[in-house]
Amino acid sequence: VYKYFVDPNKQEKWLNKMNDKGYKLIKNPMDFIFIFEESDTDYVTRLDYRDRMSMEGYSEYLSIHEELGWEHVRGGRFGMTPHTWTKVKDGNDELFSDKESKVSFYKRATSYTGTFAILFMVYTFIFFNSFDGEIFLTPGLFDMEGIMFWKAFLFELPFALMRGVPPFIFLILAVMFLYAYSNLNKAKKEIENDL
Repeated sequence: VYKYFVDPNKQEKWLNKMNDKGYKLIKNPMDFIFIFEESDTDYVTRLDYRDRMSMEGYSEYLSIHEELGWEHVRGGRFGMTPHTWTKVKDGNDELFSDKESKVSFYKRATSYTGTFAILFMVYTFIFFNSFDGEIFLTPGLFDMEGIMFWKAFLFELPFALMRGVPPFIFLILAVMFLYAYSNLNKAKKEIENDL
């Protein structure tokens, strides 16, 4: 199944709906690829976001969860992707660090999207300060005809896209930053309410 999620809460809910329909997650090789197998057993799936771990810390992390019946589906010690865990439902179906890991995830998401949004904002600012109203800069491009036009157009197109697409990427990253920041505040409030 191909599906992409920006919000880990929605991803976890969707994975558990798939569990409820009789499917067990067996692989998640990329962020948007999920491989399931049919199962008569009730499973629960949880996501856990961790920062980089040492080899020893990672081995300990895996063994603690596995001793509690969790099966590790995805995640590495470098913290680039969420750890995906699944196990048979037994009433003790929460990871010990669910809320803290979500705060950690949203902090990283806020940091990454904020950093890239700033870079694309600077690029956009520089571009629009030197912008003379044209994205295609080849002189006389639209006066050309036939094969000459298409050769020049196709040659210029990647450069035109590099000039025109970054403002849209900046807007997308800005929205993603605001979304992650909002979720970070919600996750922090959840922890405060539990204290």
